[in-house]
Amino acid sequence: MNGPAEHMLANAKPAMPRFHTIGWSFLHGRADFDIENLETLLSITPESRGALIPPPGRRGFPTYPEKPRVVIGKRKKGPPPSDIEMFGDYWLVSDRLKVLFEALDGSAFAFQSCDILTSSGSAGPTYWLCDVVRVLEAFDEQTSQRLRQNRLKFPSLRTARLLYFDAVAIGKAHIFRTPYWIPDIFCDQIVKDACKRAGIKGLRFVDCTPKTARKQGSAESGQ
Repeated sequence: MNGPAEHMLANAKPAMPRFHTIGWSFLHGRADFDIENLETLLSITPESRGALIPPPGRRGFPTYPEKPRVVIGKRKKGPPPSDIEMFGDYWLVSDRLKVLFEALDGSAFAFQSCDILTSSGSAGPTYWLCDVVRVLEAFDEQTSQRLRQNRLKFPSLRTARLLYFDAVAIGKAHIFRTPYWIPDIFCDQIVKDACKRAGIKGLRFVDCTPKTARKQGSAESGQ
């Protein structure tokens, strides 16, 4: 016969997942790198809006006429690139962060290889352009309805931690965008913990889980 503890565990709801925004941290300053062949990249097909902007109607990369050529140390001002830097609408990520992202949730990403050079002309460390291409309707119906009525509410709802996530809709995804505020990228605690264990530099995480959901999850996990 099951005792009281077993009965409570059997009837306990799973703890609410914890979600964060994930992105480049401005705290370490702008890194010293430049795009040497930007004009060539800008000569891509007419339907593209630019070299470092996704093509219309989708995430990912335009078809470049050649690889982006990134020169590190050309300006001789600022630190070398960390594991992640802003690169137009994309991220520039180190090879080790690419490997980690692919292991965590490979189908969420698109990558574009780059030629990396130092200011002396020698080969530099491996970096990739990275884009989060998964877009999910990740919120509960009430939150989604509010955002459909006024998407400009998104930043204030996020800051106030009033974005309520739908764990069923998110499923096994660990990182994603939403259709309401494309610049924001979300990840779960698994991604944050993995990046911390790996010693990834340059990332910034901001907890955006609603406070009521966090309290509920803590109480349930403590039963």
